[in-house]
Amino acid sequence: NVSTFFPTSNEDIDRIEFVLGPGAALYGPNSSNGVLNILTRSPFTSTGTTLSFEGGARAGSNYTAGTSALTDKGAGIWRVTGRHAMRLGSKVAFKVSGNYLKGTEWRYRDAAEPATLNTTKPGLGIPAGQCNANTGCRDFNLEQYGGEARVDVRPDANSELIATYGLTNAKSLIEYTGIGAGQAKDWKYSAAQLRYRYKRFFVQGFGNFSNAGGTFLLRDGNPIQDSSRVWSAQFQHGFDLFGGKETLLYGADYIYTDARTGGTINGRNESDDNIKEVGGYLHSVTHLTSKLDVVAALRLDKHSRLESAVLSPRVALLFKPSADQAFRLTFNRAFSTPSNNSLFLDIVAGRIPLSPTIGYNIRALGVPQTGFQFRANGGCAGGAGNNLCMRTPFNEAAGLLPARAVTLWSAAVQAVSAVAGPQLTALMLANAPTTQVGTQLRLLNPTTRQFIDVADPASQVRDIGSLKPTINHQIEVGYKALLGRRFQISLDAWYERKRNFTGPLIVESPTVFLNRTETITYLTALYTQAGVPNAAATAAAVGKGMAGVSAATSIAETGVPLGTVVPNNSPLNDKSDIFLTYRNFGKVELWGADVAVDMVFGKHLSLAGGYSFVNKDFFSKTELDNAPTDIALNASKSKGSITAGWRDDPNGWSVEGRMRALKGFPVNSGVYVSAPDPSDPTRLLPTDSYAVVDLQGTWRPPLGSRNLLFSANIQNLLNKHYATFVGVPRMGRVLLTKLTYTF
Repeated sequence: NVSTFFPTSNEDIDRIEFVLGPGAALYGPNSSNGVLNILTRSPFTSTGTTLSFEGGARAGSNYTAGTSALTDKGAGIWRVTGRHAMRLGSKVAFKVSGNYLKGTEWRYRDAAEPATLNTTKPGLGIPAGQCNANTGCRDFNLEQYGGEARVDVRPDANSELIATYGLTNAKSLIEYTGIGAGQAKDWKYSAAQLRYRYKRFFVQGFGNFSNAGGTFLLRDGNPIQDSSRVWSAQFQHGFDLFGGKETLLYGADYIYTDARTGGTINGRNESDDNIKEVGGYLHSVTHLTSKLDVVAALRLDKHSRLESAVLSPRVALLFKPSADQAFRLTFNRAFSTPSNNSLFLDIVAGRIPLSPTIGYNIRALGVPQTGFQFRANGGCAGGAGNNLCMRTPFNEAAGLLPARAVTLWSAAVQAVSAVAGPQLTALMLANAPTTQVGTQLRLLNPTTRQFIDVADPASQVRDIGSLKPTINHQIEVGYKALLGRRFQISLDAWYERKRNFTGPLIVESPTVFLNRTETITYLTALYTQAGVPNAAATAAAVGKGMAGVSAATSIAETGVPLGTVVPNNSPLNDKSDIFLTYRNFGKVELWGADVAVDMVFGKHLSLAGGYSFVNKDFFSKTELDNAPTDIALNASKSKGSITAGWRDDPNGWSVEGRMRALKGFPVNSGVYVSAPDPSDPTRLLPTDSYAVVDLQGTWRPPLGSRNLLFSANIQNLLNKHYATFVGVPRMGRVLLTKLTYTF
């Protein structure tokens, strides 16, 4: 399920199908957003040898290095692919394929990634001199190879046995995760599958196997170990009733996720982090008339880590007034179960140092069965936000403390002693406030490293219960038609309601600061009484250094983070780590529409267009049944494309131009969070909106059987620089040429 590690070559793909909308009734858990089905070619029907070579280059682009914008000069990329398929008699056929890719990634420097890493850690494999202030420790050299082998056996016309094995090795690759970018080094991913069909009976088993090699996180240099396994078995059978007026399918699935992360990804959960899922379904198609069908399905699934089974019904009316037109009305109830990460994640995703020995780890945590309770058993009396508790890196041994910043006044004073000077430092230490200075809680933006004020701690800091499956209810109406064999249109409109929506990784533990206004007021009075010259101005400068400013854009304005608000029921967070985790939100409602049009003019010209719209890309707390935080869709609400093509098959060439556009969107996903809007720090700025032009063409030279094919593809012809997400490089133009020969 990781596209980077997909072992099948492009030459081996027969077609790709998209099943839109919730698909749990047939496809099981975690298919609530649709299904991508990639079908490969059988060696029985695609014998021969195909060799291809791709070469090209990407243009340069502006990229960020810390706080500076630099220039990426561009780089080359190339790939070689081979495929061979043949029959061994009339009942056996096999194929083998392989590919090798080498290039240079777009340059980028995540501000949270240090300029140096501890290269003595085992498995890092960082070449000397690679780490520097401009690019951190990223290896921009991309190198990857993979291959696949398959054997098909057809004993007779009714049966078929297929065995497949594939392997991909990412020798060097930058892989983005919810806890930051990872530097993949010799990460191997393999898959084995055995499937059998006899008439309408189908059974298969497969396994996916991971070996992370020397991979490590670029934010802290910690190694990633992953030797996880996923095992699955499935069967399906079907039959007809009433002379073919009723068709029934039934089947069952089993999935076993065997997580093996060596205490890295799942940390302290390593000894108990496996998941078993089993489900069964019944699918029915009833032909009421020659033009009207009723499609229905019912599925039941049980997850080993959830208390109750989940039911997924589906019903649809399909009306075909003619052979080239179809209307449909569909209701789906689908679900997504908590993933292994959602339940068992326990990994440090970065660090905010305050001194060589004091600082805050940023930790990503799964949600235990007991959840996270911030005020259990009364909490910590006197703590901000109705008795919240905190831990502090200035005194880890103190354990749980009331979340009151003033109890750590001396730590804040010592932190600004170099600015305040010895006399003011001594004065402030000797005159610590009690109730005159309050507490300000702030949430960390892990991308920008800014701390944003929590306006109402009592309502924004809430307990997190054990995770439940996300339930999707969707109603969809659609129309598809082929008119005059030259005009095809597809229209879809849908409404979806998600219950117990599992949000992405979000920072849930506020950080404790002194209240800035009250700190400055207190220092002004103290300095005035002590006869300090320019008391008010000096107090403002020192007070800002101690208490900071919300959404501060520089270290000088951040203030001194004194502690972390933590749950008081969980052994997973026994330090002052700032942690990200998951939670269920009450309800999310969405609606949208999609349109696709294809037109053919004469023998050569074709036009196509598509547009997709979702009504929201950001959900406020009030829309989520007064949830503690806002959440983002992390996807665009508006995108589309227009394509024009010209084909001259007799002369063996074609050309196609496409313009695609996408509206930017706010991001809040793991450590990747959009920068706050300067005019309103509680709102997030969107990613880049963009419109780009692509151009591609193919040509078969007139050489006998025309087995030679030359193609060229220019993505982003006008070299517009844009980033598709937060924390990823800005991209520019890419030129790829390809030469393919089939024997």
